[in-house]
Order: sequence, then structure tokens, then C-alpha cells
Amino acid sequence: MKKIFAKREEINLLISILVLTFVFGFDDGSKIFVLTNWLLNLIKIFFLVVIAILFRELIIKYFAKRHDATSEYELWRMKKMWFGGGNLTKGFPFGIILALIFTIFSQGKLFFTAIGIHSLTEYKIARLGRKHPTLNYFEEAQIASAGIISSLFLAVAGLLIGRIFGINMNYFVNINFFIALFNMLPFSNLDGAKIFFGSLIMYIFVLVFIIVGFIIIKFTIFFGLILAFLAACIAAFIYFYKINF
Repeated sequence: MKKIFAKREEINLLISILVLTFVFGFDDGSKIFVLTNWLLNLIKIFFLVVIAILFRELIIKYFAKRHDATSEYELWRMKKMWFGGGNLTKGFPFGIILALIFTIFSQGKLFFTAIGIHSLTEYKIARLGRKHPTLNYFEEAQIASAGIISSLFLAVAGLLIGRIFGINMNYFVNINFFIALFNMLPFSNLDGAKIFFGSLIMYIFVLVFIIVGFIIIKFTIFFGLILAFLAACIAAFIYFYKINF
């Protein structure tokens, strides 16, 4: 049976999960530091991050496959230190470094979660009958958007389960929110850049949808999603109207 994740992917995912566990679990909310409580909170955060990351990756792989392509998770690395500077062979893990700096210097009050990217490769033989034999920017935007939006719907599922069993799932919602939000940054080769350059209207829709959605679903899930969708449609329409009329 073919493995879902390649060996290199598994390593990158494990590193990302451990880093994000540290990021979200650094501040356990206690006024007095107690090592045992801090470690127990870290373990809880670890499992929540595992669910958030793996679900997102599976969704991205599924939508990549629908476009006759494959997605491989990689750490976000910068291969150029400055403008005009030389290239680094492997690059340095810029996302991880930023995440750790934000966490340590803010004592866990601020988050940075954009530490991974997705390398999309098309199956050229499978795409022979398509209009575009290679992935175009719009298709890449669609695949990346699916991963971003999946974080919101996973948070919704978590809230529903939490309400059924009387469990506070705000931690889980916040984890998914910050993972989605920072990956929407239209920079370098992050998912946000794929969406931004693939379709600006799609970028505006997704950004508004996740921000409004994550804010409101804590109070009302069903109407929160409806309001988020309407707000995203209005924002996208305003942009469309301004550039066409």
C-alpha cells in the first residue's frame, strides 16, 4: 500500500508539529510556573496540533489529486539572506526561526505559524486531456485555499464535539485560526502567495471568510458560517466592482 506521506514529508511534519506545539503551549495561562502542569498542557497541545496539521495536509493532498497533481509538505526555507546576496544551498528555516523568536520574546503571547509550504507537482500524463497540461496559478490557488478553509471547518467540528461532550475547545479553535491566518501571508512561496497571485478575488474571499468565521463561530456556529460567507462574498464583489467599473 502506498504511503500517504513520503519519508521526508514525515520528518518535516514532525518538526513542524513539535515547533507549533512549543509555540502554542509555551504559555499555559498559569500565573505561577509549575513544570508538571506545563508539561501536561504541552501534551494536550501536541495532540491538538497533530489533528490540525494532519487534517489540513490530507485535504490539500486530496484536492491536489483532483487536479491530477501531488502535494509535498516542506519547511519554509529562505535561500537568499538579502537582496543581491548569494544563495544558500539548503536555505535556513525562516518560518521556524520567526516562530521561535515571536514565542520566546513575547513569552507565548504572540504567535507566528507559517513554517511550512507545499510543493505542487502535476502528473503530466494524467493531465494530457486538460486545457493546461501543467498546473496554472489559479489551480494552485484552489488547492491552497482548500487547505486554509479546512482549518475553519475543522475548528467548527471541534466546537460541535466540545459542546456535545461539554469540553472547552477554544484552544483548538485558536490553533486552527492562527495556522490558517499566517499561512495566508502573500509572501515567498507560502500558501497565501499561491492564492494571492493565482486569484486576488479568491484571496480576498478566503481571507475575509476565515477571519470573520473564526471570530463568530465561538458564539454561533451555523449563523457564524453564513455571516462569514456573506461577508466574504460582499468583500470579493466590492473588489470585482472596483476593478471592472
